[in-house]
Amino acid sequence: MRGTVWTQAECDTRLDQDMRRYAAAVERALDGAPCSQAQFDALVSFHYNTGAIATATLTKKHRAGDYAGAKAEFARWNRAGGRVMAGLVKRRAAEAELYATDLAVA
Repeated sequence: MRGTVWTQAECDTRLDQDMRRYAAAVERALDGAPCSQAQFDALVSFHYNTGAIATATLTKKHRAGDYAGAKAEFARWNRAGGRVMAGLVKRRAAEAELYATDLAVA
């Protein structure tokens, strides 16, 4: 709401609540599929920014064990308002790199 001022403690609490909610949604979307901590962290970041973890092809490929394919999917999520956004390109590249941290899918 416009004009709202939050303390640092309120911001920290809200971020913690949001991260727990987004992490739980990622766990549900993975439906028991194996996942490293780096993959999970990248997927939570992706979901936090897109809200699309339940329907994304990225998730389907991860559940199928196609980690290279899942890593490549991050790059598709680079648009806002129909335009490629440099910030989203950078963010998705960072998420893909994190996702592949402990994989042999470079």
